[in-house]
Amino acid sequence: MVKIFTRHILRNGGGLVVTLGDDPTNNKVPPRPIIFDWTILETLEKCQAEDSIFWPRGQGTAVVAVGLPKWRDKIPENRLPLWDKLSLSKYLELVQVRSELGVGGILREIQAEYGDILITFGGGPGVNHLAELYTTKKRPVIPFDIPLKGNRTSASESLYRKAMENPSVFFECESEGDATRVLSRLSFQNDLDIPEYTKRFFDILSKMKKPRTFFIRLINQDHPQFEVVEHYFRNVVDDVIDSCGYERFESGLDPSKEPFLNLEIFVNLHYSSLAIVDLTGVRPNCCLELGYALGQKKRVILMAQKGTILPFDTEMIPCYFWSSNNSDDERKKELLKFIEKNIDRRPIVN
Repeated sequence: MVKIFTRHILRNGGGLVVTLGDDPTNNKVPPRPIIFDWTILETLEKCQAEDSIFWPRGQGTAVVAVGLPKWRDKIPENRLPLWDKLSLSKYLELVQVRSELGVGGILREIQAEYGDILITFGGGPGVNHLAELYTTKKRPVIPFDIPLKGNRTSASESLYRKAMENPSVFFECESEGDATRVLSRLSFQNDLDIPEYTKRFFDILSKMKKPRTFFIRLINQDHPQFEVVEHYFRNVVDDVIDSCGYERFESGLDPSKEPFLNLEIFVNLHYSSLAIVDLTGVRPNCCLELGYALGQKKRVILMAQKGTILPFDTEMIPCYFWSSNNSDDERKKELLKFIEKNIDRRPIVN
């Protein structure tokens, strides 16, 4: 099932975060893996050989492998040829935990920085920790109730029960009220075959909200540059962000549940996966929100209209200076190219 899920995810614009290291198996004949990271990597290599991976580069690298300091020593002999191939792959990024921080909790915190959705099978305290990391960031968690531990209840089974009781803590669907219904259809107790199980799982994914991009930009309609910025965002930025697989949030334009504007801005920025920051007009509030995004280790794409003189604190950050003279189609291509080139930059505050 993990192979089928992985293949389907990679073929339909999804990415994955895995742990790099050991590949433990059970005592059965033939032995079966206890964890599924190498199963995912094996499927990645096959999909790459088939040229069947669709991934919007505007979201970074398709597969992120996070390893503890001695991850290479833990790779089994039979997995080394696979790793040699994947180490050259354009679809894989390797992230190594610093030597003085080589504990599982730190590894999971790093993994959670890259993931937008957590899918859980079995597991124990580590799975609970990951679920907490994702839910505190309001990122979706989909737990499976597959009984992988025999008579013992796994962390994922416990999380499934909690999600059925209070689904809004675990994920939101595009339509309110859908969450419990679609999750109930995914229960292993339904005695489904793998194709139907897979279909229902991706039905849940299709009903979930996309990762959010927060727009920081000039919104004062009395400002002399408002019209040109508004045209650029509505005719260029909106389409590029959508093509990268993100959902837009722009304060004052998109729906919000927050009671007043300042709270709306910082709550939505805090839980966004990406910040698009346009400093045209060099508004103090835009600089404040940019600083918050950088301090929260958000992915940030900085831009401004040509001729903008950036504040000195930001002038060393890569910035895309767009022109009003080019066609919208040309500007879409240029912006997408800039995002793909800069989306994987490390945060300034680390």
